[in-house]
Amino acid sequence: SIQSRVQSFFDGRGCPPLWGAEEYPYYFELNFGDDYEAQQKYIFDQLAPGKISTNIGHRALSALMGDGVAKVVFTTNFDEVIETAFSEVMANNLSAYHLEGSYAALDALNAERFPLYAKLHGDFRYTKIKNLEQVLTDNDAQIQKSFLAAATRYVVAVPGYSRRDATVT
Repeated sequence: SIQSRVQSFFDGRGCPPLWGAEEYPYYFELNFGDDYEAQQKYIFDQLAPGKISTNIGHRALSALMGDGVAKVVFTTNFDEVIETAFSEVMANNLSAYHLEGSYAALDALNAERFPLYAKLHGDFRYTKIKNLEQVLTDNDAQIQKSFLAAATRYVVAVPGYSRRDATVT
């Protein structure tokens, strides 16, 4: 009931609807503006290793990656949940390709260095992150090339994607 009252308050002031595509960027920008350092600190604090937990889906995907069944995985997430799950399940580290080293993702794909795990929206631990509307207008060209090359070689599965990011759909 409290959530309904709070949402009614915001709805009455012209704020985006609950779960609307513009809800996240609206409130994020309202809170942080263009202070990227504050944004990064907030995200880092929210996604700190002690605050994340893996579930059966994360662990199953990690096992598939470690066993070579899922050779290539692209994600819009910028947390480290899959890296954590991979470490738990496979007792090994998983390197993630992200926007600050995106050129290397295509090189890894072409050299068949699997598993290949790439983050379309970057990684919260680095300065390049795509989480607001003004930076979601286009994908990094190198990550996009890598994804397109992978999609022509392997089966593509898209589990649980909300389709709220127009650069991915």
